[in-house]
Amino acid sequence: MPVRYRESSGCFGQLARLSMGLLVIAGLTLLLTRPQLSAAIGHRIADLLVPSRETAVAPVPGLIAALPNGTITVSEAAINGYLNEIEATLPVESVNVRLISDRVIASIHAYGVTSVVSSGIAVQDGKLVMINPQLEGPLAALLSVRELTAVLNERLNAEFVRQGRQIVAVHVDNGTLTIVTR
Repeated sequence: MPVRYRESSGCFGQLARLSMGLLVIAGLTLLLTRPQLSAAIGHRIADLLVPSRETAVAPVPGLIAALPNGTITVSEAAINGYLNEIEATLPVESVNVRLISDRVIASIHAYGVTSVVSSGIAVQDGKLVMINPQLEGPLAALLSVRELTAVLNERLNAEFVRQGRQIVAVHVDNGTLTIVTR
């Protein structure tokens, strides 16, 4: 009687198939929950910076109220100084903003990792909008930058409307941000 060999790759093969199955399940779960997770984090950050309740204390409403009508130019150093002052409000260890020819680039160090968010900014129909936002680093695997910036944009523009302010133009040059308001 001939000897039959069982076609099995043993424990290692079973472990490899199980691991691949778990990775596929984790990947699908992340893919399906990424927009909701991004929106939730966006709402959390927006609540810290621009709360939906008027009684809450947050840095952005005060900053918008302090903007004079007309043209104001702000340096990269002034922006980073301001962010250092409000850092305790944010769930981050540090934020560093660079302004480079029509793009705002923010390096964010949080929870022991650094990620970089960059975007162009423009004014369309009286609203501030992000142009081609990008997220690089470990957070890019978890968050959708489009969902995250949509929530922040919505809240920021709502605060401008609430205060009766309007951004007419915005321009980013090397090291400076110029805003025209009325």
